[in-house]
Amino acid sequence: MKKHNKYALIGLKALERAAAKVAENARKNKYKIPVWKNGRIEYEIPGIITQDSAPDTKSKGV
Repeated sequence: MKKHNKYALIGLKALERAAAKVAENARKNKYKIPVWKNGRIEYEIPGIITQDSAPDTKSKGV
């Protein structure tokens, strides 16, 4: 694995953790967050996402 790929994966994991915290906070406080859907930005309260439904980057060789 090249060095820059390693850092890209570390950065991606950090972004995923940050997004999960934002979504959790929005759910708790019933805030709407912007989501890209149907070719435009829509505002909605995020649903609960489990680890099983999240994409697995390890099995894809990313």
